[in-house]
Amino acid sequence: MEAKWRSLVNHIQDIHDHDTPAFSSCAHGPLDGDQCNKEWLDPGSLAAVKLENIIMRTALLKDVRQLSPQHQTFSLEAYHSLILHFAPKHTGFSYLGMYSRLLLAALHYNHNANRETARRSDGTEKYCVRYPRFKKGAHVVLPIKEAASYGYATSLMKALRESYTNSPSALREVSDNLSSDAPAPIAKSFEQVPKEEAVSLYLAR
Repeated sequence: MEAKWRSLVNHIQDIHDHDTPAFSSCAHGPLDGDQCNKEWLDPGSLAAVKLENIIMRTALLKDVRQLSPQHQTFSLEAYHSLILHFAPKHTGFSYLGMYSRLLLAALHYNHNANRETARRSDGTEKYCVRYPRFKKGAHVVLPIKEAASYGYATSLMKALRESYTNSPSALREVSDNLSSDAPAPIAKSFEQVPKEEAVSLYLAR
């Protein structure tokens, strides 16, 4: 991503072959016709130098290195938000409880990730207009998705009934096996100080 970003310095000056193996030439292919007649910046001109200084700023390059070369983070952020819905941070859960909630969050996300845009009775798609803070008063148009479906829960309950109705002890065994894999509390990894000693040190401060 950084090599592609740096290539902008050449591209705006009508230079489309670059001296870096990571991005040796522009992705647009050969230019012809009107594409060749664009008002490119003259190499070494004041405008080209100023723009190069902006593009090559150390802080900006540092941010560019963090960009994903293929996928944006919107879907990942939506998934993390969904996890907080199933397992809110303000509530404590056991290891098995948290494990189960994370699995449910993944099932729910995968089942609903590719919902179609909702439609009106006449077949036209539904949209909404939002005014996000970062747009500073400008609007964005977003498609309204169909309502989330919970069909996976029905399938999950059916599978549980078929697997464990006649052998509830097997379900308890699976639960016990998962619970036995629970890591020890972090506090257990620290050296424990006797209560009397801790209180004595506290009072001596």
